[in-house]
Amino acid sequence: MAAEIEVFRDMSLHGPSERRAKLREALIAAASGDWDVDLERSAEVKSSAVTDADVVLFRCAGNNEHPAAGLTLWETQEGYYVPNVVPLEFGSLTKREYNAILQEFIDAIAQPVAYRLGFELRATESRQTLADWVSDEVGTKLKRFSGAANKSTGASHPSDERRWFDFIVAAHRRHERLDPGTLFRWLHEAEGWDEETAHKLAGDYENARALLKYSDEDR
Repeated sequence: MAAEIEVFRDMSLHGPSERRAKLREALIAAASGDWDVDLERSAEVKSSAVTDADVVLFRCAGNNEHPAAGLTLWETQEGYYVPNVVPLEFGSLTKREYNAILQEFIDAIAQPVAYRLGFELRATESRQTLADWVSDEVGTKLKRFSGAANKSTGASHPSDERRWFDFIVAAHRRHERLDPGTLFRWLHEAEGWDEETAHKLAGDYENARALLKYSDEDR
């Protein structure tokens, strides 16, 4: 079993606000070959989103690794980020396809432009481990629970339940941002829990985190 899971990558550009207009122009100008820019659709998306932030929609041709797709760049206070990549025709992209398209955009457009204009490009990895989502303390508690628990009964045994509660309380106290969906995938894909039990544990985790947050706010 892998100790890591495949995820959708994130990418963002960070730099001085006074160079933002030049960054936008350079990114659009760099779109060539398999890439182009749909400025008309960009304006429509910005208008429908009722936002002052700039929006630029890029399109790439399909190849052996992925179908034709659209990639959105959305303006932030520090630069731009990619909120989504979607197929142009129908269906949805697999994580592998999504990440392949994002990497092509980075290689062909974003990285060369960022380097030339002095912007920083930040991109997450396509495969991540528990250490990418939680602290060592919380990760150790979760692995301790998962390694010792009976995977057919979840956290029903008193000893397993205590270890499970230790993990949840620690995650709450450290304000960890581990979401239920990621927890489910880690339990199922990395730790070998069956899908039904992993879903139940992820749901229990979500409810417990919400209850603990409410308890803190109600004091």
